[in-house]
Amino acid sequence: RPLDSIQREFEVTIPVLTQLKQDDSKMRLTVVLATVKKLRGIDVEAADEILDSLLATAASTGNVCLSAYVNLMKLEVLVFFQEWREAIDLIRKAGNVRLFLQGIFASVRYTFLEAMTYLKAAQ
Repeated sequence: RPLDSIQREFEVTIPVLTQLKQDDSKMRLTVVLATVKKLRGIDVEAADEILDSLLATAASTGNVCLSAYVNLMKLEVLVFFQEWREAIDLIRKAGNVRLFLQGIFASVRYTFLEAMTYLKAAQ
């Protein structure tokens, strides 16, 4: 499925989630939308600002699950673009996010990305 159709779907869904007061789902979808935009090269700076804003919100509210999810998505993009040094910095700054990722899939995915980052950075 093309990323542009996913982006359009998310842009339509987010206002609906706002109306339904589904804040947690809206925040998670906002993270994915920012990631999709970054992968497509659309508003890369704005996407980074959105992710940083969500990290600040997560820190101020103590929402460690949201913080872990944002860090996972940021790491995924950095690995995709092979930005190993930035990925290492993110991993070190984020700490052990596996403790707060919901479900085993996200935790295993983060572990794989983390291991690949360390291996590539060491080469």
